[in-house]
Amino acid sequence: MLDIKHLIKNPDTVQKQLALRNFDKKTIRKVFDLDVTRRNLLQKVEILKATKNTFSKSIGTLDKIKRETGLKEMKKLDVQEDDLNAQLLKIKNDLTQLMMTIPNIPHEKVPQGKDETENVVIKTVGKKTDFAFQLKDYMALASLHDLIDTERAAKVSGSRFGYLKKEGALLWNALVQYCLAVILKEGFVPFYSPSLVKEEVMNNSGYDTYTDGQDAYYIEKDKLFLVGTGEHALLPYHSNEVLDEKKLPLRYTTYSSCYRREAGSYGKDTKGILRVHQFEKQEMLIITTPEKSWKAFDSLIKIQEKIVTALGLPYQLLEVCTGDLPKPSARVIDLECWIPSEKKYRETHSASNCTDYQARRNKIRYKTKEGKNEMVHILNATVVTPRLLIVLLENYQQQDGSITIPNVLQIYMDNKSVITSIKDEK
Repeated sequence: MLDIKHLIKNPDTVQKQLALRNFDKKTIRKVFDLDVTRRNLLQKVEILKATKNTFSKSIGTLDKIKRETGLKEMKKLDVQEDDLNAQLLKIKNDLTQLMMTIPNIPHEKVPQGKDETENVVIKTVGKKTDFAFQLKDYMALASLHDLIDTERAAKVSGSRFGYLKKEGALLWNALVQYCLAVILKEGFVPFYSPSLVKEEVMNNSGYDTYTDGQDAYYIEKDKLFLVGTGEHALLPYHSNEVLDEKKLPLRYTTYSSCYRREAGSYGKDTKGILRVHQFEKQEMLIITTPEKSWKAFDSLIKIQEKIVTALGLPYQLLEVCTGDLPKPSARVIDLECWIPSEKKYRETHSASNCTDYQARRNKIRYKTKEGKNEMVHILNATVVTPRLLIVLLENYQQQDGSITIPNVLQIYMDNKSVITSIKDEK
């Protein structure tokens, strides 16, 4: 969440900044008014405590009648103080709930826009793949080589699940191994993180659209959420901790299964494995100081570009506008790769700087050289998902239906350079 002290001190500025995200200014006013009430109640409590303290100090000098009268008055003050504290507790809870609804303040570089249609392309790299033959989409290629089976997955799990098979599974494994090798050289510490997290943990990630929007899988009996991204479980790893500034930045990466209902998605995206209920993902997460935050953001994007460039894929970088920013993010840049069958770029990677928004919810701080505790900044970025597999299949297809394997992946596929096998008869 935002720093309430900053909001109270600068309500007009915060209001203008959040207006760019189409956020209702009435909430800011409610927070301000509640805080005024809170401070007034605190003042009354302090007056009561001072009165009780004065009586306590003088009780030994009072005669019996004044002492008994005073004690009766103190009991009344005790009741009043209890009532005031109950009011303060309610206001504190109300303030917390209100603050949880407020999104992060967008960075000054984020373009203003109402929704995803106003996101801005900031960089295009590579020539769009052009074929001198009738190209196949990735599911046609997968069918030809028996790489993906969604029919049998539907028999086992229902719609929008899939099996990766044979070279499809091997190629995915090669992608993961290659990408992991890249980020390990960048100093990232590898994790396997839990797929189930507590309700409080999920709420503290700040992704209300995931939980409230019915996109999350929730196990009512155990009060646990299935993660929608590795960030959900890795982010709170240091919750309620004070980190040593000398050890920052911390660079973590996790491989996890991710689960999303994808409520509201429809059409062609729901066929195949582009938008499914379960997928695997390698994710990066950086915990750092505010001073190093934006340099870390640039480094995440460079790593993503390094991966797709080595794979020989055409791509573009997209600056997400204010109206399309996820709630916890101050700035997001998506990397989109070219999908020939659709004749358009599709998001395969995303990088977000959430500044101190998630850190405040999770109470993750660091101790400065001066001995002061400050909030860290937290960033996250995609390393690889099966969408990159889709892009590879389509961009590396040949006229005879075979699929060339990029050079950097061949070492992870027993030096195989091409997929030529034809699927078995079912």
